[in-house]
Amino acid sequence: MGVDAKEALAKAEKFLKAAKVTLATELSEVCAVACYYAVFWAAIAMLHYVGIKQPRWKHGDLKEGFGMECVRRRKLCPPEFGHWIGELYELRNSAMYDSELVPIKFAERALRCVANAETQKIKEGVASID
Repeated sequence: MGVDAKEALAKAEKFLKAAKVTLATELSEVCAVACYYAVFWAAIAMLHYVGIKQPRWKHGDLKEGFGMECVRRRKLCPPEFGHWIGELYELRNSAMYDSELVPIKFAERALRCVANAETQKIKEGVASID
């Protein structure tokens, strides 16, 4: 059983809040993970909004579906949004599995991308559902 668009967006906003808190405490790896999941859930919200629903999303399927439906086909988001999902996924993998620390500047950039662009655009689209 999947979530609806508003539930997915609420989850994205929680991860965004977590990203802000963890960056403020210089926990760059945790911030990177939270940024990725903020985008992950925001993309699910947007796909749900356009009628693309799955009970459970895999990372690659989400990136592909979001790029195809929301960026290329419907042109709801600029192309960089599709790239950010991939970049944040790689940053998340580095944070989770590499022994090297994620530099604070990478976490800061990730948070700026997430906070200023994608989730705002998606919030506007999802808010129009009612």
